[in-house]
Amino acid sequence: MKSVQVILGSYMKAPHQVFRNISWRRPRKTSDHRIVFVLGAPRSGTTLMERVLNSHSKLFSVQQETGLVSLRNIFSRDHFGLTAQENRKLFSESSDIVDFFTRAACLLESRNGGGTFIEKTPQHVLHIDFLTRFFPNARFVNVVRDGRDAYCSSRNHPNVRLNSPAIYARYWKRCINAGLSVKDNPIVHTVRYEDFTSDPQEHLGKLMAFLGLELERAQFDSSQVQADARSSFERHQRLAQPITNATVGRWREELSDNQVNAFQKVAGSELEVYGYDLA
Repeated sequence: MKSVQVILGSYMKAPHQVFRNISWRRPRKTSDHRIVFVLGAPRSGTTLMERVLNSHSKLFSVQQETGLVSLRNIFSRDHFGLTAQENRKLFSESSDIVDFFTRAACLLESRNGGGTFIEKTPQHVLHIDFLTRFFPNARFVNVVRDGRDAYCSSRNHPNVRLNSPAIYARYWKRCINAGLSVKDNPIVHTVRYEDFTSDPQEHLGKLMAFLGLELERAQFDSSQVQADARSSFERHQRLAQPITNATVGRWREELSDNQVNAFQKVAGSELEVYGYDLA
């Protein structure tokens, strides 16, 4: 309900922009630009993944989710960490959401030594079919985590308002099924959080090979996160720590039998698809 209110609120102040939003979401051309999209269900490790990719010398992120493909009014807020004036200029120059995204990425890359832009918005996984179709030269990193652990992590996060096991499970299930719909697409690489945190050397190596880049030692250096303002927040404190699988299976201690059953009743089959044992 809260998300619906946010979406409606974004149009209430500018109802004249409704039709422009509809038009912008019907792009006529694809983009040949190389972007790395990091996505997945909320609290699945997408921020950690963005951090290790951002530590590579040829990649960079703006440490801000764009949410550009969500249903909110595109023109009601600023994107990519750019100023309002810069956003207005890009809006005036662009013909649709794909064109705008590409122009913004080019601008950011010109300011970051020509590196490849990493865009991390977890919920963009729900639009992965659209994104893979209109960004065929991009690369997509789909992060999957045991939904029961992800639910545990979401409970204390102020921006994740899915406050019951069943409600979160329904959303997690949608995210998982969206990712599964493109599982055979060669520009999509899916990695389980549990595998990545248990053996980051192996799985980051596979990911970098997928991106066509060499693995760099700096990607394992947690001190690189000191420049990331998000590490000062309690919900992201683990960013500044070495990669570890310490929170894998936390649901066994933190959730009651009723909570586990409620989650599994909704999304048990999706848990099993990715090899997660049911209680």
